[in-house]
Amino acid sequence: MLIHKVLIPALLLFAGTTARAEAAPPPTAPLFAAYDEIHDALAADRVAGVTAAAPRLAALANAAGEGADGAYVEVVQTAKKLDGEELEPLRTSFAELSRAMARLATATGFTGTQLYHCPMVKAYWLQPTSDTAVANPYYGSSMSKCGSRVNGID
Repeated sequence: MLIHKVLIPALLLFAGTTARAEAAPPPTAPLFAAYDEIHDALAADRVAGVTAAAPRLAALANAAGEGADGAYVEVVQTAKKLDGEELEPLRTSFAELSRAMARLATATGFTGTQLYHCPMVKAYWLQPTSDTAVANPYYGSSMSKCGSRVNGID
């Protein structure tokens, strides 16, 4: 009788916990935090922040999307392109990364970010929803306010 009162409920509780843990989506907030570091560095015309955060973003996306394909794989591939010491090539690669991160936000339902567009470069970027000021990563300090919030990628 003790088995029915203690062991069976414990087994059911364990089985339910395991099922819920497997159904939980991979955490995306750390990926977007690393992306934000890259954005902030480019907006401030700094290479160092980009080259520090890009490998971390690639590793986070690789771990979060292990066994998956699509959006996570694209983030890993584009983040790895953010390597070098010149701002302009980093900004070009950042445009690719931004598209990949926008697709990841859509695929995972992440709502902590908003999409912006620079009409001069014809490129997109993401900023946290808490950021209300435009911070253009493509022109940095020379045209930091160039761009506007948009609802989707054309």
